Amino acid sequence: MTKADGKAYNIPRTDLPLGPLSISAYLKKFVDVEVKLIDFNAEVNALDAVPFDNFEALCRHFFMQAQDFMPDFVGVSSLFSPSFPNFMDCGRMAKEVWPDSLVVGGGNIPTNSYEQIYRDMGCTFFDALCFGEGEKPMLHLLQADDAEAYLAASDSWITRQKVMGEALFAPKHDFIDDLDEIPFFDYDLCDIDKHEINQVVASYHNLDKNRGFHVMTSRGCPFLCTFCASHRTHGRSMRYHSLERVREDFTRLVEKYGAQTVIFQDDHLMADSDRVYKILDIVKSLNLNSVYQNGLTLYALDMPMLKAFWDAGVRHLVLPVESGSEKVLKKQMRKPLKMKISERVARDCRELGIYTNTNILIGMPGETKEDLEEARHNLREIASNWFNIACASPIVGSEIHEISKAKGYIKINDLGSDYRTAVINTEDFTAEFIQEYQYFMNLDLNFVHNYDLRCGNYAWAERGLKNVLRLKSDHAFAHYCLAKCYRGMGQTALADQHYLQYLEAIKTPFWGRWAWIFGLEGINPADWSAEHYGLLADILQPVAALEAEPMATQT
Repeated sequence: MTKADGKAYNIPRTDLPLGPLSISAYLKKFVDVEVKLIDFNAEVNALDAVPFDNFEALCRHFFMQAQDFMPDFVGVSSLFSPSFPNFMDCGRMAKEVWPDSLVVGGGNIPTNSYEQIYRDMGCTFFDALCFGEGEKPMLHLLQADDAEAYLAASDSWITRQKVMGEALFAPKHDFIDDLDEIPFFDYDLCDIDKHEINQVVASYHNLDKNRGFHVMTSRGCPFLCTFCASHRTHGRSMRYHSLERVREDFTRLVEKYGAQTVIFQDDHLMADSDRVYKILDIVKSLNLNSVYQNGLTLYALDMPMLKAFWDAGVRHLVLPVESGSEKVLKKQMRKPLKMKISERVARDCRELGIYTNTNILIGMPGETKEDLEEARHNLREIASNWFNIACASPIVGSEIHEISKAKGYIKINDLGSDYRTAVINTEDFTAEFIQEYQYFMNLDLNFVHNYDLRCGNYAWAERGLKNVLRLKSDHAFAHYCLAKCYRGMGQTALADQHYLQYLEAIKTPFWGRWAWIFGLEGINPADWSAEHYGLLADILQPVAALEAEPMATQT
């Protein structure tokens, strides 16, 4: 997004912060309390310009603007590792601006990183960190006659004294078993208009109703996927809102807030198939669109279930295929999934007319370059419209974080890694190789072997490719594929226009190199040599040598 200062900024996801909204609703059920929310993702998006050198300065700015509100407690909520530096900045600034307030932190980060925060980093500005879900621990904190004494005695609150003390401290979860005990979430805390600037939701196919509200109808996940850490916060046992409660909440979102879309954030929505059918009936009866950012399990998406999604108006699904290697799925990810299931679900979605994105994760500890190549070739047979390829991230609390830390695989400060940047170095690959391979795989699956182009579905191919150009107008491969797409559609003028833009783009070293690697037209091979394979040399040079040999003939 280009702001008033003329600079282009990445747009953060503006998902509604369900943790704080749930905690606020639960507190207000029992205690006379006033709550104010500052959601930095939404606030940053709404700024006309960002005149701050760092996130700490941004925090100070917003906290100083809130000086009419003098809190007794400041809670900083943050989920996973990528936001770790921001989590620490918020806590530091909160204690600076409100030195008399009790500053606490919650979410996946403090649940899994409290020893690093207190012992390794010497943090003094967080008075306590909550372990796991925060509704009951926060309520008991506010009800306590002596807050500091309660923090010192509670098993759900972690303090610096407990971590640094001689006695071993093992914090415990304090879950709400019946989720219906939590009132309707406190959506009034949010400026809903600011949350509508959400590129993740806007990217969904055929979603013209974008006034969306994030919901979570269950908590917990029994699976053992090594790349996930959500179980450390919500546990492995499933807990649910009743179907009656789901209907009440969705109806209220429609009638009070004008909701047009519900965005599911359950970690394991498909745990009970019968329940999913009934939730889809609720969605349909209220004429709501629905988005499923996660929580789908492919084995449960048989044709009857997919037809129920279609009947409820769903036209776009994200498929968690994760890998094209059976070995990696089984051994490195511990994900109970077979490739034949992924192939069947993608094919069934295409038959019904449901657009699919497929999530892929590469660079797992124990994965090899041979595994990556097998996965790349296998994934070409997945009839998906688009592939989202991410680098394995050692999220704190996940098994791959424990493995990476124990074996010295982590390249940088592991508390701030994300799925865009490769940070794991193993005996089989470097982080730099995975970063390069991620882009190579993206070009291979989404452009050179784009499934829609191969099967002549030019309308869907056009959608994905134009979305790329919206984000990166000089993308040579998008122009090249759109030229092929428009030729297939009989739109010669548009095809020529994009082909000329492709030829212009490959004059640059970046796009010229990639066009040469994939053997696209318009490139003079004499301008390039084996050294330009770079980090991909050991997987591409043998292929190039094989293709250079004269083909044997047989009669």
